[in-house]
Amino acid sequence: MRFRIVLAAMAIATPMLAQEGSLSGAQIKTAFAGRTVSGTEDGAAYQEKLLANGSIQGRSSLDGSYTGEWEVDGNEICFYYDDDDDDEDDDEDCSRVILKGASITFIDEDGSRSRATLR
Repeated sequence: MRFRIVLAAMAIATPMLAQEGSLSGAQIKTAFAGRTVSGTEDGAAYQEKLLANGSIQGRSSLDGSYTGEWEVDGNEICFYYDDDDDDEDDDEDCSRVILKGASITFIDEDGSRSRATLR
């Protein structure tokens, strides 16, 4: 009986643990508006200035300058890039966010994680 109770408690707690530490939508807006996100994606270093009006001014070591938009959808941050060919599945560009100091962890819907820095 005790084993079943523990399993039931674990089943209930697991989704909550997955959300633990994630920022709310309001926290994402406050933390990211007017700030710069930098990191590495597909081997290329990038920097993105996330303007308060939802615009992105980015620069990549691979592609040079680029633009896009960002928004908060629920408790996720979403990125849309002007050169993206994948307009059919916008959800792939949305992630939950964990912020510890200047260290960002983006968590995609499938649970994959990427890291960046917020300045």
